Amino acid sequence: MGGSRGPELDLDTVRDGSLFVEWTGAVTVPLPAGAHELQGCPPERAALLGAVLDGGHPGRRDPRELTVFKSTGHAALDVVAAAVAYTSAREWHLGTGLAI
Repeated sequence: MGGSRGPELDLDTVRDGSLFVEWTGAVTVPLPAGAHELQGCPPERAALLGAVLDGGHPGRRDPRELTVFKSTGHAALDVVAAAVAYTSAREWHLGTGLAI
């Protein structure tokens, strides 16, 4: 969620969901770096995604739990997305191979 031109989620969704962020600045830093939807949100509401990955935070606790994730464009996500796209393309024999 979040964009440079205004909120992308309604405040009820942000309020009702479990909030996950890549960095605390998504909540604590003013616009345009911080998220429109998270301005004024208490920083302790946001769990760091890294804490979920390293086991320091339980993450989603119930399949019905509403989760809200604020991505700020961390390069690690781009690398993972590229790896998934590449692997899928290889498995499905899609794309064009280049000799370098």
